[in-house]
Amino acid sequence: MIGINGKEYPVPTHEQLQEVFARNKELVDRKMQQGFTQLQLTPIAMPASRLIGLMRSAIVRHAAEGLIYQTRRSPSDPLVPVRVNAEKQVWLWDTLEQALDGDDLVYFPQEYSSNHRGQTKLEVVNSRRICAVPGWSVGLVENLTIMPEQGQGRTLGGRRQLETGWSPREYLQILQTEAYEGETGQTLEDFITDFLTHLETTNEVSNDVNDHNALWCLGQYLRISYAEVVPTGRWVRDVGRVRLDMHRTGNKVCTKNWGASSTVRLGT
Repeated sequence: MIGINGKEYPVPTHEQLQEVFARNKELVDRKMQQGFTQLQLTPIAMPASRLIGLMRSAIVRHAAEGLIYQTRRSPSDPLVPVRVNAEKQVWLWDTLEQALDGDDLVYFPQEYSSNHRGQTKLEVVNSRRICAVPGWSVGLVENLTIMPEQGQGRTLGGRRQLETGWSPREYLQILQTEAYEGETGQTLEDFITDFLTHLETTNEVSNDVNDHNALWCLGQYLRISYAEVVPTGRWVRDVGRVRLDMHRTGNKVCTKNWGASSTVRLGT
């Protein structure tokens, strides 16, 4: 993988991952009891524009093969084909496109304000706390295809699953409480990586807004002229494509269809 700085970042080896997990054993054991049982490898050093291109190509290929379906809640559910927009498979808001991989897009803010205390993408790439293996975020996520709606989340190991229906500001406050220690919000790179992984392994799309399953990317933040906003990722079934844009951090209008997922990032 070639990063935004032009450097090569090899895929993590099995031995490197074993070392990362051994070094974070106490955190891994605790978070696995809370439901974080799935490995997530995010090529966070890769230009987001390149990742978007890979997602677009994968959607086109699956559509051509006739192997692209709605998200299923269970493997026993029937496969329902989705249509794919022939002209534009990924819609990207131009303001977000201009901010991708630049210093204005803040990663892992502690609050959505000028006092965000976050990092630039390049700082994240060089942070061993985020990228335990150079250029790669090594983390754990919950094995959830559809986020639980309000009142449906389970409590595991003293932690209640994040449920849909809150604003980004509210989710960020929740993640800063004790039960969610060690977790960060997801980034666009996480969303795209997860979308690609799920599509390639199941032939299903992810984060369909019709399933009340659109994702706030809490791990990023941007200040524009009239608002503070976070990226969002979702599949829009009615038009047959992924939509990547941004919404206000205090947004209470879209919350019925939006939710948040977190990642336990294993550092050094």
